[in-house]
Amino acid sequence: MPMSGEAAAERLQAALAEVARPEASAREQARAEAAYRRALADILPTALAGEAGPGLTLDAGDPPRRLVPADLAVITPVADSRSGTPDTTVITDIADTPETPGLHRPGLGLPTVARIASDDPHVPHHGFQVPATLVALPDPADASRMKLSLLDPRRVAEVDVAGRRLPVAMDLEAPIQAASDLGPGFFLGLRHLFRPDRFDGYANIYFLEPYDPAKRPLVLVHGLMATPTAWNPLVRQLLAEPCLRDRYQLWFFYYPTAQPIALSALQLREALDAVQRRYRVEQPMVLVGHSMGGILSRAQVSGLDRAAAEAVIPGVDSLPADSPVRRALIFEPRQDVNRVVFLFTPHRGSQVASWNFSLWVSRLLRLPEWLRSGLSEALDTLDHDPAGLFPNSIRDLSPTSPFLRALSQTEPVVPAHSVIGDRGRRGPVAESSDGVVAFHSAHLPEADSEVVVPAGHRETSHPAVVAELTRILKAEVGGCGVPHRR
Repeated sequence: MPMSGEAAAERLQAALAEVARPEASAREQARAEAAYRRALADILPTALAGEAGPGLTLDAGDPPRRLVPADLAVITPVADSRSGTPDTTVITDIADTPETPGLHRPGLGLPTVARIASDDPHVPHHGFQVPATLVALPDPADASRMKLSLLDPRRVAEVDVAGRRLPVAMDLEAPIQAASDLGPGFFLGLRHLFRPDRFDGYANIYFLEPYDPAKRPLVLVHGLMATPTAWNPLVRQLLAEPCLRDRYQLWFFYYPTAQPIALSALQLREALDAVQRRYRVEQPMVLVGHSMGGILSRAQVSGLDRAAAEAVIPGVDSLPADSPVRRALIFEPRQDVNRVVFLFTPHRGSQVASWNFSLWVSRLLRLPEWLRSGLSEALDTLDHDPAGLFPNSIRDLSPTSPFLRALSQTEPVVPAHSVIGDRGRRGPVAESSDGVVAFHSAHLPEADSEVVVPAGHRETSHPAVVAELTRILKAEVGGCGVPHRR
């Protein structure tokens, strides 16, 4: 039977008094905090529905420190083994995951995941998943009542209770996990490799959280046969650093990976342009690309002139200005990117793409009809037949790829950093490989820094990778205490 507002208020007041009691032992305080969380979980569904009744007041919110309940579609309490938070029609426990240091803080309140629905074209399909901690404190207007508030635990670290400053509980890992669980996984990335014609929507930039003009965009670009959820382990590590989560907002480029690389790079350029038009972004961007995503990122900070494009496809300069083929091969570097980081990037291609098996797989890729017809029309106009094979990403990753050869002759116009994998092959570093990309392909002579890490091609969350990326990102914004490289 639902608890009345008066009964809930009494439970909360009693638990809060015990939490704030100076002489309470650590064990007694922990029990009181658990009782406080259970009372909050019990009253949450009716409170959000506006049916809490006398004794409780629901705070209308005051962004950014407090969330506005009316903006939230669902509030999901984070599972707490100590309090035994129950499931209801509105509340579902989030599965336990290994805790990442830096994403959690013990304290007062009930950590939740709040889903924000939005018609923003850059919101993930299931809405934004953001952290919110539910607290109940005495109402300043009436001490006999309790006021419920949804606090942003990243902006509110403490609250005053009976003259004591108590920490606010925080769980930033649950929203990341929720976003990952609801997002496209590996098998969808595999499907979009073989059937990009079934890609849901258009290649686009998606935000992890609502756009924040005060934070610098950190744009993550996935590689072949992947989706944005591939970044989940790395995202946890980055957001565990308070300086990085305070200074950066995470954006993800999501695209079908079977397309010709130059076309995907054009779509990334257009997607970033769309964000700029909508938000008039003033903060400079940092691009981080993994594998083929690094090539797409390099194409944002480099340029190909008409002569270079002609070396890729003779006659391309004669195509109409609005031709996708022409726009994909003739472009200028962006002016809104400050820095680029390449993770395991095959700047000069990968021999794996030339293996017989890879060539066989490339013949299975089915590009969407609109793309095939558009490219065919342009190539027929130029009388260009690429060895009788239709272009796609696997063929474009070959060391003989004309586009990669042209792009490798350019230099990024912004500071660039390389993280290169070495799976442990004996011998000099110059002969090493991450299992997919050889050192000589990932090496960029003009890079501002280069680090070789003991990791395989997909290990973007390897501690050495995280440490180097963290160092670069902290140096970019300054004031974070940049660690020295050993």
